Amino acid sequence: MATALVSAGQSIIGTYVQQDIETRLQQEVYKKQIRVREFFTDFDRLRKGWVTEDKFRSALSMINFHFTRDEIEEIIRRYKLNDGLVQYTTFCNKLEEQFLNSEAKAQVFQAPQIFNKEEEETVMRLMLAIKRKIATKRIFLKQPFQDFDRTACSHITIDQFSRVLNQLGLLPKDQYLQLLIRQYIDNGNPKEVNYVKFCDDVDNVQEMLSGVITGIKHNPKEIHPDDDFIEDKEGLDLISTLFTSKKLTDNINTLEQVLKKIQGDVVMKRIRIREFYKDFDPLRKGLVTESQFARILHLQNIPVTEKEISILLNHYKIDKIPNGQVDYNQFCENVDKIFTIKGIDKSPQAQVPQIDDTTTLPARRRYLQMTEQEAIQLDELLMKYKQAIQNKRVLLKPVFEDFDKTKQGYITTNQFLRILNQFNLFPDPVSLNLLLKRFVDKANLNEVNYYDFCRIVDQSDEGVAISKSHADAFKNYIKSDNVSQAFIRNDQPNDFDDLMAKLRRIVKEQRQRVAEFLRDFDKLRSGTITVTQLRKGLSMAKILLSDAEFQLILQNFGCKDKLNFVYWKDFTDQVDQVFTTKNLEKVSPSEEIPMMSTQYNYGRVSITERDRQVAEVVKKKFQYFCKATRLDIKQFFQDWDKLGRNKVSPKQFRQTLATVNFILSDEEFQAVVKIYAAEDDGDIRYVQFINDTQPPLEIQTESGASQAYVGVKPKEKEKLQPSVLLEQIKVAVKIKRLRLGDYFKDFDPLRKGLMPTNKFRGVLSQMKIDLDQESLDLLETMYVVPEDPIRVNYAKFIEDVEIVFTKSGLDKDPLMKPPVHVIPTFLDPRDALTTEEEEALHAIMLRLGEVVKKHRILLKPHFQDKDKTKSGKITFTRFRSIMDFHKLPLTDDQFRVICKRFAYQGIEFNYVEFDEILKKYENFYQ
Repeated sequence: MATALVSAGQSIIGTYVQQDIETRLQQEVYKKQIRVREFFTDFDRLRKGWVTEDKFRSALSMINFHFTRDEIEEIIRRYKLNDGLVQYTTFCNKLEEQFLNSEAKAQVFQAPQIFNKEEEETVMRLMLAIKRKIATKRIFLKQPFQDFDRTACSHITIDQFSRVLNQLGLLPKDQYLQLLIRQYIDNGNPKEVNYVKFCDDVDNVQEMLSGVITGIKHNPKEIHPDDDFIEDKEGLDLISTLFTSKKLTDNINTLEQVLKKIQGDVVMKRIRIREFYKDFDPLRKGLVTESQFARILHLQNIPVTEKEISILLNHYKIDKIPNGQVDYNQFCENVDKIFTIKGIDKSPQAQVPQIDDTTTLPARRRYLQMTEQEAIQLDELLMKYKQAIQNKRVLLKPVFEDFDKTKQGYITTNQFLRILNQFNLFPDPVSLNLLLKRFVDKANLNEVNYYDFCRIVDQSDEGVAISKSHADAFKNYIKSDNVSQAFIRNDQPNDFDDLMAKLRRIVKEQRQRVAEFLRDFDKLRSGTITVTQLRKGLSMAKILLSDAEFQLILQNFGCKDKLNFVYWKDFTDQVDQVFTTKNLEKVSPSEEIPMMSTQYNYGRVSITERDRQVAEVVKKKFQYFCKATRLDIKQFFQDWDKLGRNKVSPKQFRQTLATVNFILSDEEFQAVVKIYAAEDDGDIRYVQFINDTQPPLEIQTESGASQAYVGVKPKEKEKLQPSVLLEQIKVAVKIKRLRLGDYFKDFDPLRKGLMPTNKFRGVLSQMKIDLDQESLDLLETMYVVPEDPIRVNYAKFIEDVEIVFTKSGLDKDPLMKPPVHVIPTFLDPRDALTTEEEEALHAIMLRLGEVVKKHRILLKPHFQDKDKTKSGKITFTRFRSIMDFHKLPLTDDQFRVICKRFAYQGIEFNYVEFDEILKKYENFYQ
């Protein structure tokens, strides 16, 4: 099909191609800017103006234009002389006349159309039928053609043209298709069709058809280039231009306005404007032609109109001839004044204007002029909008951004009005005209700058304006150089031991060898250095001492026979005792080596009796406060204790108490700080404070004795029995599915079944079986080897524990079955409920199940939020606070019964078991 169409196109133009071969050549020469004469001069050495026929053919083939045999014969026939030579000069003059005569150029590029009257009527009726089918099917005609026009040249091939028509269902018969192709081949190439002209003619086919049928030549309307622009902006009514495509003209009439606009573009795009002109001025004369001057501005992507270029040329053009010379050097200097001033090195006091947002404003915005009265009315209108938006508690910017998919900050006027109407903010016509006048700033009347509008009226952007003003305040801030300030230390040690404890702590924390900093001053290794050298060495080790501290060192390590000398060796030996003791090899192994203290007080005031009395009053007040408010204060302190040190700073301690509305006076605060301050860093030990002030929960047991449940205090344990300890280990091994033999065999390569006691404890630690010191001592006593007290029979221990899985000797007795191990309950036998308590608990759980089912309350997630270790246990006070939060208050008796039933080892509340039982009570109401 494609080949047939191409051949059809060639046959269509075959009737006029021989008569118009010179026109086609002229089009090709102009399009490729070919110097035709240079192809023939190589064959005419004497420049006579004629060549032989074969040389003429060779020169035509070098032009790289596709000639047919008939076309070459026709050209030779036209320019052949009587003696058989061909006059090429006349041929070249004919092809080059388009460069000298504009009328000849227009005639060359007019599409060659040779139609009779009947063919014209057929083409017009065919296009009218195509238009009706397009209107019926609602087809976008131009878009499918543009998909093939990648270079935007308005032309596609015949094959592509027919394919699009076939795809849209508009392909006519072959005879009519040949007429269409013949109509829109207008660039001298028989293989390309002007689809843009075809689409425009389809839209205006009725006017064309009426002109053909009546025999009246169509006279197209002359469209003035200024018809789409608005010149008069005084009293402009923007409402009347809502659905038009009118544009605003720039009020730029002076050279200064043009330069400000160009400077704004140069600053915004960071263009080195002079570099573009140098490429067109190889001799650096500072001059370019008029056409080059305009072309360079377009190359730099600086949008300038013909009017602005004429203003520039009137000032910078140095001659009066067409396409004359322009002084671009002076133009570049005037533009670059926005960055710097030429010759500023000769004027030290000259100041270059600061670049800010107003510098690029002429290049970014085209504001409409407003009178002073209109500006006042607009400010009042914007304040009303701001107040209305604040009352409605809405944000306009996200709604505007839904229409601005490309995030340009602009939407159409119609979209802007729709959003105002959506929020019931549509103003009257006068106010609407003021709004559009202020925010239509893109040199057209169809786009509104909603970003500036939201920045003024939206409340969310107030912080942006405040932060911007705050940042602008530091714009010209000159940062001073970092100058070290003199600092005098006034630390006063209590005594010499207090000073040495401080030095040992510094050395231990920084892992320093003080002797390395002092040894270089003692060249003869005499063990003494001067006082100045000692202070200099300590400063190099970053041990900064006050005068009182240094004088105390001199009193204890000063040389009595040498003035201003110190025994530095003795001093470093005393300090290094925090790591090791000197001459340790001479000390008996049985002799105990004392541990040197690193705790120092440095003037810390001792606790008086008055402080103890005030602290006791504070503890009693806080204990009553926690009991009255059912407060679990520990979680508030843990928010500050990120590292789990069980300590907070004094400021954090007081702030936490103030958070729960427990206010301390200065005297009370100082007394508590003295009592609970840590010895090393002065922080407050809040865990000990809570233990001393937490109100206990008294629960009556079966025996009638009261049992205290405190969130941080475990109850007194009875003496641990070996069977109970072994049962606990069995339960842990079965739950964790541990293979004890794999852990112990790594420390017994000879498989003797024995190992030292220290390794036995290490293996238990690797298995993460947490036992306290009492349990470990009891376990070692159970399995210690009588002949060797420092070894443990771990094989017997494994056999006793792994009974939960299997029993040894099963291979010799196949019929034997190992006993089934049942995990005992963790419920304390002393916590068993009485009959009355069970009935009370049943009534409580029934009520809770009914309320939880009715209101669809999920308690377990709230318990889990407070269970940081995911153990399934929380404190009793946490349980009660969560119940109060969900409006499920419990009386003291109800709370005691629930805690007694679901207590875990008397110290925590088992919320997992409580939640499971509560779900069963919920099922009663399904």
